[in-house]
Amino acid sequence: MEGYLKTKFKFRNVFIVSFIPFLFILFSCSSIQSLYNRLSDEHYTSDDYRTTLKKWTRKGSLYKGLKTELLLSSVYKGNEFRKAYTIEYCKVYSLPPHQVNNMLHNQMQAADDYDDFLVVIDAGEEQWDDFSKRNSLWSVFLLRDGNLREKPLEVRKLKENRIFYESFFPFISPWSSAYNFRFKKTDRLNDSKVLELIFTGLPGTIRLKWSH
Repeated sequence: MEGYLKTKFKFRNVFIVSFIPFLFILFSCSSIQSLYNRLSDEHYTSDDYRTTLKKWTRKGSLYKGLKTELLLSSVYKGNEFRKAYTIEYCKVYSLPPHQVNNMLHNQMQAADDYDDFLVVIDAGEEQWDDFSKRNSLWSVFLLRDGNLREKPLEVRKLKENRIFYESFFPFISPWSSAYNFRFKKTDRLNDSKVLELIFTGLPGTIRLKWSH
């Protein structure tokens, strides 16, 4: 399966990426991203999975005049999304029942212990894409129910298995960066009804909100 995906993605991306430079003359960064998503919209996943993915995805952007400073897409990995992802993953790779059960158990345990967000960044300038650095230009925090402010326990840049991530998260493009932001839950935080992921820095502030 991975070899099949790799061959198809390689052919598709060579065509699309070679065509992209001509489009920068005509379109903004956000338009290019949107066009890439349409050109590369080969569905390796089911309608049910993509519906759940869309339900738990939020998007934000920052502009300076006509220039795009930052495009951001984020998926909240709560119970519903983790279950849909597990089912889809196991179906794609034809895993046996005991592996399905193990993966589902691990995903539900992670949902109980952490609030995880997959965050995909398209930065107009390379300097703005530094979220995993110790002295990042950005401050990122999670606001729970409008008042409990929390810094990430971990910010991890996803550097490998790009073909895999592009298959399951189609808003990832060849020039974007993907991160996992992890926040620790405690017993008193498990009942949070509204989560707001906030990115703030010199270019401005992006606020992404999820309601349970």
